[in-house]
Amino acid sequence: MAEVLEIPERPISTARRAGRYVITHENFAIGIALAVVMGVLGGISRGATLTPTNLANVLLQSSVRGVAALGQAFVILTANIDLSVAGVGVMTMMLGAAMMTTEWQNIVVAFLGHPASPALALPVMLIVAICWGLLNGTLVTRLGIPSLIATFGVWQIGYGVAYYVTRGEALTELPRSLAVFGSLPAAPIIFFSVAVVAYIVLNHTGAGRDIYAVGGNPVSSFLSGIKVKRTQTLVFIISGFLAGLAGIVFMSRNMAASIEGMRGLELDTIAAVTIGGVSLFGGRGNIVGVVIGAILIGVVNNAMSIMQMGHAGQFIVKGAIILAAVTIDILRRRGR
Repeated sequence: MAEVLEIPERPISTARRAGRYVITHENFAIGIALAVVMGVLGGISRGATLTPTNLANVLLQSSVRGVAALGQAFVILTANIDLSVAGVGVMTMMLGAAMMTTEWQNIVVAFLGHPASPALALPVMLIVAICWGLLNGTLVTRLGIPSLIATFGVWQIGYGVAYYVTRGEALTELPRSLAVFGSLPAAPIIFFSVAVVAYIVLNHTGAGRDIYAVGGNPVSSFLSGIKVKRTQTLVFIISGFLAGLAGIVFMSRNMAASIEGMRGLELDTIAAVTIGGVSLFGGRGNIVGVVIGAILIGVVNNAMSIMQMGHAGQFIVKGAIILAAVTIDILRRRGR
């Protein structure tokens, strides 16, 4: 009987193994895309987008967007969506600004006899933002309203309340101590600190496992004992809280609050989350990708502003980015 000779497999080289890992790992792919986009835009703008001053500005802009995008990621991981982030952010920002200034005579000024300090106004802003997130969660889980419709309605109500609180006027006479939250290095520290906490919650807690499970299959999650409605409500509360925090960072960065200040934030957060590899179908994605996605959107927005691209062009580019990211996600799911 002839012997069968076993031919040993050729060992895969370290370089090939590293290359395969880079190609298959989502975060590396997104990171490479960020580097390529920065290089291309730097060439088109003749280096204007790559100056240290401009890169610092991109990081500041990305901090506002990134904080709100992290909240959006929690919602999308459960196969829902939150269109109210801009409305909640603007409403809490205008409320806080009204509390801290005498430009508009409000209940706080009338009660205290003077404007509220940031130590009082900022916690109130975050509590109000949490309440709006709870409203979103209640509409979705208790009344059964689709998240797209519920959060769209809350988005509009938020803008309406913001307009009512300040009569649509921009508020600028804010306490100087507020500026620290929107400057370097505080704003990026807030952004990355929130990202670290979000990563720990999603990857090392039971609540995080529940969020992924509910997004993957809510029926199976319910049958396995997971409180689906509670989990879905929780992610909307988190999103509301982080939208309010984004409003604080934005207000501190500009030392002003206006109705138009955060318009379009909902689109930017959805773009950042989808680019970051979080599936709109729920149950898949990670925080590192969302951070990279938020910075990538910041780079694109900044470059379009430097190149004086109009609002129409910016909306077209962002819409195309979202469609491309969703298309890639669908193709990945089909290829499983």
